[in-house]
Amino acid sequence: MNTTFDLPADDVAERIVRYFQSEGFAGITEALIVRIRLIKGDQQEVDAAFDRAVNREVTPPIREFFEIRPYGYFSQERDFPAAKAAFAGDFGVGLRRELPAIYFDNAPVVVDDALATGTKYDAMLKLRDNVDGYAMAILLNDPNSSFFEYLGAHSTYDWNQIMGDFGAAATALALDTDLL
Repeated sequence: MNTTFDLPADDVAERIVRYFQSEGFAGITEALIVRIRLIKGDQQEVDAAFDRAVNREVTPPIREFFEIRPYGYFSQERDFPAAKAAFAGDFGVGLRRELPAIYFDNAPVVVDDALATGTKYDAMLKLRDNVDGYAMAILLNDPNSSFFEYLGAHSTYDWNQIMGDFGAAATALALDTDLL
């Protein structure tokens, strides 16, 4: 689906969706690439705050520590304004809890939200280490299956083929709006 916005990695998002579909995972219809920046704190402080939130069964304090901006988008189901408007609800707690791992851990990092349904994102992937203080994550949506089912059935995936030349892309300008 065409968007009315052009983001720096729209073509990469489309390539990701098309790649998974060609590999037999036809249910992946949307990819949202986000650029994540640490606003404050270090890994120990962020991990402690997120652990406290999990223990109290409340939403992790993402806005306090991270800025999440769109960087690339492709969907066969909805346009970017609709995805942006629904992001707070579609970025589920299962993925939110793992945001510190996406930011601080070395790539690859793959997180699955087994409870995701409908337009909620099923998986979040970090495929490259941080560049210039930014982590890049890919959020994928398949309303009918778990991303880990795909990984279990396809052990020979080639992330370099999927991503193309994406290493320094984290520093390019993106939409000047935090998604949360």
